[in-house]
Amino acid sequence: MSSPAAGNFPAAGRLVVLANVANSEGHCMTYPADASRNAVLAVPHPDLLNPRGITITCAACNAARDWLLIHVQPDLVFVRCRCTHEWREHDLETADVTTARGDIADEREWESFDEMYRGPGFDGLLAGAIWA
Repeated sequence: MSSPAAGNFPAAGRLVVLANVANSEGHCMTYPADASRNAVLAVPHPDLLNPRGITITCAACNAARDWLLIHVQPDLVFVRCRCTHEWREHDLETADVTTARGDIADEREWESFDEMYRGPGFDGLLAGAIWA
């Protein structure tokens, strides 16, 4: 699976994708236990996204909720839909991902982007699913 977020991540070193984990500043560029390993913050967000008062929708399937917010590097935020469409969202910032994370203490380490997408169901399997 091709991922714009993965393409913006440094190729050097071992990639560790952390779901729902960030440091106190909201940045998650290195794995907390080993600063030589890179990391990404991925946060499921079931609600609408309305930065600047405009609702974000998926260009591929027109979904308006149920996103995976992906924070890569200090200033890059990507949005991934359940249909697997993913894009850099210039209207979202690191603070938005940190806010969406909230007080979630559940942390999970994934070895790759593909595993991260598959684990919470953003690999296309649940495309079109609507949660009540």
